[in-house]
Amino acid sequence: MRTDRLRHRTFGRVLLAGGVVTGVGCLVGPRLAESTGLLVLTGVFEYRWPSFLVAVALFGTAARLLARGAVRRWVLAVCVVAAVAAVSFRVVLFPMLSAGWEETGRTAAPDGVDRYVVVEEGSAMIDPLWRVSVVDGSGLSALHWTVGTFNGDAADGVLAEVAWSGPDGLVLTTGEGKVTTVRLDPSSGKPERKLSVP
Repeated sequence: MRTDRLRHRTFGRVLLAGGVVTGVGCLVGPRLAESTGLLVLTGVFEYRWPSFLVAVALFGTAARLLARGAVRRWVLAVCVVAAVAAVSFRVVLFPMLSAGWEETGRTAAPDGVDRYVVVEEGSAMIDPLWRVSVVDGSGLSALHWTVGTFNGDAADGVLAEVAWSGPDGLVLTTGEGKVTTVRLDPSSGKPERKLSVP
């Protein structure tokens, strides 16, 4: 009996630590992904709600194993409310607020460079959106950089074409024919600037 209680407390502490780590990841993960450019982090932390939901579940389970009486009920109630809010956000608000990005194009860089450009399309209510990004390398060390976002509310924000001008340069053309060249760092693929049109 005592061994079971000790085992439950140990397991509860592990879950609590996991909840803390996941919660911190939810807060700092997106910034870390943006600053390092690591594709694996970008994929995990593009949206915060999944890691928030995992943190809530871990905290709730840890409280069930570790806390007693009113504290236990209070923590579980807060966790249930937070979980319901996260799921409601995902089901109801997220589809309206999210651009709903869908990949529509992927083109490898010339000259055998391990790099490719990705074009994604989405929407903000009725306005079409485009997001252009570059992925440099492969595997866990692959780097992901956003080159620019385009809002098609007006013709000058419509993305008409994306092409390579060489292994370290992209040429982006809008619906009105405006041409913008973005240089990429030869070693990492990071763009010299990030576009937002309009």
